[in-house]
Amino acid sequence: MLISEIPIGSKVELEVRYSGRTLSFDSDVKLIINNTILITPIVFNDQTVGFNDNCRINLIVKVDGKVYLWNNVTVKLVRYDGAIYHKVDAEGKGVPYNRREAYRMYIGEDMPLYVNTANGPLALSVLVKDLSETGVAFITKEELDIDRIVRLKIKDKNLILNMSAVIVRKEFLPHLDSFLYGCKFNERNNKLGNYIARKQGEALRKRTGNYSSPPAKYRNTK
Repeated sequence: MLISEIPIGSKVELEVRYSGRTLSFDSDVKLIINNTILITPIVFNDQTVGFNDNCRINLIVKVDGKVYLWNNVTVKLVRYDGAIYHKVDAEGKGVPYNRREAYRMYIGEDMPLYVNTANGPLALSVLVKDLSETGVAFITKEELDIDRIVRLKIKDKNLILNMSAVIVRKEFLPHLDSFLYGCKFNERNNKLGNYIARKQGEALRKRTGNYSSPPAKYRNTK
Protein backbone atom coordinates (compact mmCIF):
# COMPACT_ATOMS: atom_id res chain seq x y z
CA MET A 1 0.00 0.00 0.00
CA LEU A 2 1.17 3.52 -0.84
CA ILE A 3 0.88 6.42 1.59
CA SER A 4 -1.45 8.19 -0.85
CA GLU A 5 -3.82 5.20 -0.76
CA ILE A 6 -4.48 5.47 2.99
CA PRO A 7 -8.03 6.79 3.51
CA ILE A 8 -8.49 9.80 5.75
CA GLY A 9 -9.85 8.64 9.08
CA SER A 10 -8.00 5.30 9.01
CA LYS A 11 -6.97 3.87 12.37
CA VAL A 12 -3.21 3.81 12.93
CA GLU A 13 -0.89 2.53 15.62
CA LEU A 14 2.58 3.79 16.50
CA GLU A 15 4.74 0.91 17.73
CA VAL A 16 7.50 2.56 19.77
CA ARG A 17 10.64 0.65 20.73
CA TYR A 18 12.88 2.19 23.37
CA SER A 19 15.53 0.64 25.64
CA GLY A 20 14.39 -2.89 24.90
CA ARG A 21 10.70 -2.13 25.50
CA THR A 22 7.87 -1.90 22.99
CA LEU A 23 4.88 0.40 23.57
CA SER A 24 1.96 1.17 21.28
CA PHE A 25 -0.31 4.20 20.83
CA ASP A 26 -3.49 4.46 18.75
CA SER A 27 -4.51 7.43 16.62
CA ASP A 28 -6.23 8.22 13.31
CA VAL A 29 -5.29 9.87 10.02
CA LYS A 30 -6.35 13.49 9.57
CA LEU A 31 -4.39 14.59 6.49
CA ILE A 32 -1.85 13.21 4.00
CA ILE A 33 0.72 15.38 2.20
CA ASN A 34 3.04 13.40 -0.12
CA ASN A 35 4.82 10.94 2.23
CA THR A 36 3.72 12.80 5.35
CA ILE A 37 0.78 11.68 7.46
CA LEU A 38 -0.79 14.02 10.00
CA ILE A 39 -2.51 12.13 12.80
CA THR A 40 -4.49 13.14 15.85
CA PRO A 41 -1.90 14.02 18.54
CA ILE A 42 -1.29 11.37 21.16
CA VAL A 43 -2.25 12.76 24.56
CA PHE A 44 -1.73 11.19 27.97
CA ASN A 45 -3.09 12.76 31.17
CA ASP A 46 -3.94 15.94 29.23
CA GLN A 47 -0.31 16.20 28.06
CA THR A 48 0.90 15.69 24.50
CA VAL A 49 3.47 12.92 24.15
CA GLY A 50 6.72 13.56 22.27
CA PHE A 51 9.25 11.05 20.92
CA ASN A 52 13.01 11.57 21.10
CA ASP A 53 15.68 10.43 18.63
CA ASN A 54 16.38 7.24 20.59
CA CYS A 55 12.93 5.86 19.80
CA ARG A 56 12.51 3.46 16.90
CA ILE A 57 8.95 3.81 15.64
CA ASN A 58 6.93 1.66 13.26
CA LEU A 59 3.66 2.76 11.69
CA ILE A 60 0.83 0.24 11.54
CA VAL A 61 -2.24 1.16 9.47
CA LYS A 62 -5.55 -0.72 9.42
CA VAL A 63 -7.58 -0.45 6.21
CA ASP A 64 -10.60 -2.58 5.25
CA GLY A 65 -9.72 -5.27 7.75
CA LYS A 66 -6.11 -5.51 6.53
CA VAL A 67 -2.98 -4.31 8.35
CA TYR A 68 0.06 -2.65 6.75
CA LEU A 69 3.44 -1.83 8.27
CA TRP A 70 6.00 0.92 7.62
CA ASN A 71 9.27 0.36 9.50
CA ASN A 72 11.37 3.06 11.14
CA VAL A 73 9.25 6.15 10.54
CA THR A 74 9.93 9.64 11.91
CA VAL A 75 7.37 11.23 14.23
CA LYS A 76 7.35 14.88 15.29
CA LEU A 77 4.85 17.22 16.89
CA VAL A 78 3.85 20.05 14.53
CA ARG A 79 1.35 22.84 14.05
CA TYR A 80 -0.34 22.89 10.63
CA ASP A 81 -3.05 25.34 9.57
CA GLY A 82 -3.57 26.33 13.20
CA ALA A 83 -4.00 22.77 14.55
CA ILE A 84 -1.57 20.48 16.37
CA TYR A 85 -0.75 17.02 14.98
CA HIS A 86 1.81 14.30 15.21
CA LYS A 87 3.54 14.28 11.82
CA VAL A 88 4.62 10.85 10.56
CA ASP A 89 7.15 10.69 7.71
CA ALA A 90 7.11 7.28 6.02
CA GLU A 91 8.96 6.16 2.89
CA GLY A 92 8.05 3.45 0.38
CA LYS A 93 5.16 1.02 0.47
CA GLY A 94 3.54 -0.44 3.54
CA VAL A 95 3.91 -4.23 3.65
CA PRO A 96 1.12 -6.57 4.77
CA TYR A 97 1.48 -7.22 8.48
CA ASN A 98 0.16 -10.29 10.26
CA ARG A 99 0.37 -9.86 14.01
CA ARG A 100 -0.65 -13.21 15.42
CA GLU A 101 -0.66 -12.23 19.07
CA ALA A 102 -1.73 -9.13 20.94
CA TYR A 103 1.06 -6.92 22.22
CA ARG A 104 2.33 -8.09 25.61
CA MET A 105 3.43 -5.43 28.07
CA TYR A 106 5.93 -6.19 30.82
CA ILE A 107 4.41 -5.70 34.29
CA GLY A 108 6.75 -7.18 36.93
CA GLU A 109 4.32 -6.67 39.82
CA ASP A 110 2.81 -8.90 42.50
CA MET A 111 -0.93 -9.40 42.06
CA PRO A 112 -3.55 -11.66 43.68
CA LEU A 113 -4.60 -14.80 41.81
CA TYR A 114 -7.49 -17.09 42.80
CA VAL A 115 -7.75 -20.81 42.11
CA ASN A 116 -10.84 -22.89 42.83
CA THR A 117 -10.23 -25.94 45.04
CA ALA A 118 -12.41 -28.50 46.80
CA ASN A 119 -12.18 -26.33 49.92
CA GLY A 120 -13.09 -23.11 48.13
CA PRO A 121 -11.08 -20.40 46.37
CA LEU A 122 -7.35 -20.40 47.11
CA ALA A 123 -5.71 -16.95 47.05
CA LEU A 124 -2.13 -16.77 45.75
CA SER A 125 0.22 -13.81 45.41
CA VAL A 126 1.91 -14.25 42.02
CA LEU A 127 4.43 -12.21 40.05
CA VAL A 128 2.73 -11.05 36.86
CA LYS A 129 5.41 -11.09 34.15
CA ASP A 130 3.47 -9.61 31.25
CA LEU A 131 -0.06 -8.84 30.19
CA SER A 132 -2.03 -8.35 26.98
CA GLU A 133 -5.68 -8.00 26.05
CA THR A 134 -5.76 -11.74 25.32
CA GLY A 135 -3.64 -13.28 28.06
CA VAL A 136 -1.27 -13.08 31.00
CA ALA A 137 1.96 -14.74 32.14
CA PHE A 138 2.76 -15.12 35.83
CA ILE A 139 5.35 -16.77 38.08
CA THR A 140 4.67 -18.64 41.32
CA LYS A 141 6.16 -21.47 43.36
CA GLU A 142 2.77 -23.21 43.37
CA GLU A 143 2.38 -26.04 40.86
CA LEU A 144 -0.87 -25.79 38.91
CA ASP A 145 -2.32 -27.97 36.16
CA ILE A 146 -2.69 -27.11 32.48
CA ASP A 147 -6.34 -26.22 31.61
CA ARG A 148 -6.89 -24.99 35.17
CA ILE A 149 -9.17 -21.94 35.45
CA VAL A 150 -7.72 -19.06 37.44
CA ARG A 151 -8.92 -15.54 38.19
CA LEU A 152 -6.57 -12.56 38.21
CA LYS A 153 -7.44 -9.46 40.21
CA ILE A 154 -5.91 -6.24 38.89
CA LYS A 155 -5.95 -3.15 41.12
CA ASP A 156 -4.70 0.19 39.83
CA LYS A 157 -5.80 3.44 41.50
CA ASN A 158 -9.62 3.37 41.30
CA LEU A 159 -9.68 0.53 38.76
CA ILE A 160 -10.42 -3.06 39.80
CA LEU A 161 -10.53 -5.82 37.15
CA ASN A 162 -11.39 -9.46 37.75
CA MET A 163 -10.24 -11.52 34.75
CA SER A 164 -10.90 -15.23 34.26
CA ALA A 165 -8.24 -17.20 32.36
CA VAL A 166 -7.25 -20.76 31.53
CA ILE A 167 -3.66 -22.03 31.90
CA VAL A 168 -2.35 -23.08 28.47
CA ARG A 169 1.42 -23.25 29.09
CA LYS A 170 3.63 -24.31 32.01
CA GLU A 171 7.41 -24.09 32.40
CA PHE A 172 9.63 -24.83 35.40
CA LEU A 173 12.30 -22.18 36.12
CA PRO A 174 15.15 -23.91 38.02
CA HIS A 175 16.97 -20.67 38.87
CA LEU A 176 13.84 -19.37 40.64
CA ASP A 177 12.55 -22.74 41.87
CA SER A 178 9.21 -21.57 40.48
CA PHE A 179 6.82 -22.13 37.59
CA LEU A 180 6.05 -19.78 34.71
CA TYR A 181 2.47 -20.04 33.48
CA GLY A 182 0.96 -18.70 30.28
CA CYS A 183 -2.79 -18.09 30.38
CA LYS A 184 -5.47 -17.12 27.89
CA PHE A 185 -8.36 -14.94 29.02
CA ASN A 186 -11.83 -16.45 28.73
CA GLU A 187 -13.45 -13.09 28.13
CA ARG A 188 -12.76 -9.70 26.55
CA ASN A 189 -12.74 -6.58 28.70
CA ASN A 190 -12.52 -3.07 27.24
CA LYS A 191 -11.31 -1.71 30.58
CA LEU A 192 -8.28 -4.01 30.35
CA GLY A 193 -7.29 -2.39 27.05
CA ASN A 194 -7.56 1.06 28.63
CA TYR A 195 -5.46 -0.09 31.59
CA ILE A 196 -2.71 -1.41 29.28
CA ALA A 197 -2.72 1.78 27.21
CA ARG A 198 -2.38 3.90 30.35
CA LYS A 199 0.50 1.79 31.68
CA GLN A 200 2.23 2.05 28.30
CA GLY A 201 1.96 5.82 28.37
CA GLU A 202 3.33 6.01 31.90
CA ALA A 203 6.30 3.80 31.01
CA LEU A 204 7.12 5.79 27.87
CA ARG A 205 7.02 9.13 29.63
CA LYS A 206 9.31 7.88 32.42
CA ARG A 207 11.85 6.52 29.96
CA THR A 208 11.89 9.19 27.28
CA GLY A 209 11.75 12.30 29.49
CA ASN A 210 9.60 14.04 26.91
CA TYR A 211 8.16 17.51 27.30
CA SER A 212 4.81 17.66 29.02
CA SER A 213 3.20 20.36 26.93
CA PRO A 214 3.54 21.57 23.32
CA PRO A 215 6.07 24.35 22.63
CA ALA A 216 4.76 27.68 21.47
CA LYS A 217 5.86 27.31 17.84
CA TYR A 218 6.11 24.35 15.49
CA ARG A 219 7.77 23.88 12.14
CA ASN A 220 5.16 24.09 9.36
CA THR A 221 4.99 21.01 7.11
CA LYS A 222 4.55 23.13 4.01
